[in-house]
Amino acid sequence: MPIEIDEVLRRSDQGITEPYICRGADDKLYFVKGRGAGYDSLVKEWIAGQLARRLGLPIPRFCIVTVPHELYEAGRNGALRDLGSGLLFGSENVENANEISFINVQQTPVKVKRDVAAFDWWIRNGDRTLSDTGGNPNILWSETDRRMIVIDHNLSFDETVTLHTLLESHIFRSALIEICGQPELQNHYSALFEKALLDLPEILGDIPDRWHYVDDACTIGIALSLHRVEDTLKRYRVPGFWERT
Repeated sequence: MPIEIDEVLRRSDQGITEPYICRGADDKLYFVKGRGAGYDSLVKEWIAGQLARRLGLPIPRFCIVTVPHELYEAGRNGALRDLGSGLLFGSENVENANEISFINVQQTPVKVKRDVAAFDWWIRNGDRTLSDTGGNPNILWSETDRRMIVIDHNLSFDETVTLHTLLESHIFRSALIEICGQPELQNHYSALFEKALLDLPEILGDIPDRWHYVDDACTIGIALSLHRVEDTLKRYRVPGFWERT
């Protein structure tokens, strides 16, 4: 069941989509992405998040939330213009978490780095960068639990992302290099991908109908093709998937 949003507190100043920080009926805080983020982004978040969960990646709890029409109407010409109403994407707030730093990266287990790097190559997500000159890691660090939390997959399934570009810019590029050089690691991740893909029909079937359209009248389809998404996720079966060129 979707979590109903009772209150919109403010808009986040982090992330290109600037999600809304909302309180749900369960009294938990959620970062909610709606019409302003683009419904194709919500589809990407849902698919990538579900796959990440099945691979055991450290991601926040996420779910479909519902924003009452009356709540949206009260601010649609002002602060809530980019929120929308109905079924939207919500990611639960993680307490005492900040953007990951180089020090935190060094404290992260190698296996976790490999898992994230392999996952991002699988879903063609180039939006996880960090260097000494800056970047956009889309990873939080929980000081309470001393662990990282992976967030934001709204730019996944990007066909311009290649293994070469990830090896140059990904925050865990050294871990990706290790995978590319070790067939046993490649086989390990291929098996994980194959198992996760068994649930893809269910994952796609759970996407709200509204998210497949740009407009409220549901007459204009989003640019994202679910067939292309499926093709992207099956690339690991092709020889050369892990080859550095």
